[in-house]
Amino acid sequence: MTAKWLVRLIGFVGMILAALPGAAVEHPGILHKDDICSSCHANKMSGKSVHSAMKLACTVCHLAQTEGDMTTLNLLMPKEQICFACHERGAEAKQHPSGAKGLCVDCHDSHNSDRRMLLREPNEAPRSQMLPPRAEKE
Repeated sequence: MTAKWLVRLIGFVGMILAALPGAAVEHPGILHKDDICSSCHANKMSGKSVHSAMKLACTVCHLAQTEGDMTTLNLLMPKEQICFACHERGAEAKQHPSGAKGLCVDCHDSHNSDRRMLLREPNEAPRSQMLPPRAEKE
């Protein structure tokens, strides 16, 4: 599977999921398709480990929808599945000690980290507890 094909697939899935209500994060201002997020979020591009997806457009993982002067950001997929759009499920088991469970984002930052392998600091709350669950369609 080529990266270009994967980006198209994720974009397609994003359009489908755009119709679903989700846990959105408000972003002030209007975001344009070609905006370079790192011009304001440079801190996401530094650290001991930076996710390789940070070289791609933010829309690989995020769906931005603008209404008026406010933009909302959603994940393109549920947080339980988004990592596996690029990473193989079987590969995760080989890299982790037995008994490791939970979501990828419980232990790994999705953007960058000052620790190897995008690991979060041990005292950080699991990310899955900080992210609101996707709302169910009524």
